[in-house]
Amino acid sequence: MKTFQKYGFILFLTLALKSYGQKPVDPVFTKKVEKAALRLKVKEPFVSDPVSVDAQLIWNSNKSQVAVVIRSKILAGWHIYAYVPKNQPYVQYKMILDLPAGVTPLTEWIKPNSYPFDDNIFVYKGQIIFTRYFSVKKIDAGAKITAGLFYQTCDIRQCLPPNTKVKELKL
Repeated sequence: MKTFQKYGFILFLTLALKSYGQKPVDPVFTKKVEKAALRLKVKEPFVSDPVSVDAQLIWNSNKSQVAVVIRSKILAGWHIYAYVPKNQPYVQYKMILDLPAGVTPLTEWIKPNSYPFDDNIFVYKGQIIFTRYFSVKKIDAGAKITAGLFYQTCDIRQCLPPNTKVKELKL
């Protein structure tokens, strides 16, 4: 199963890169990013704030490409909405991303698997990781990427107001 996931990820990445027409992401770099994403520490969520979010940048060896990794922990029994049909009142998550000049996307966001819920709704729960790769050329000193997550959190009894959590990442 891990072999299938590994090659499925590489196939997805290859197709995503072709759609952008950019230089491909080095498989050695993607492996480095996968390992770093798993090591990214996220604070434990708690009842009054059931979603913790953190982000980091991971560079390739020659600093021509960077990956933005966003990792989140969702408190057991809670979820955020991965997909919400238009006829439903819930708020679907959105990725927050503000890029400086000189930083160009190489891929779309690589997203975790979601879980089916009710009425064609899909949710994220537990630990989730989002990753996106970028090409970097001629950035200003002190340039930053702002990355994060906009979401609504619910459990079986209640939904909290939508929330945004972002982090500024120095390039």
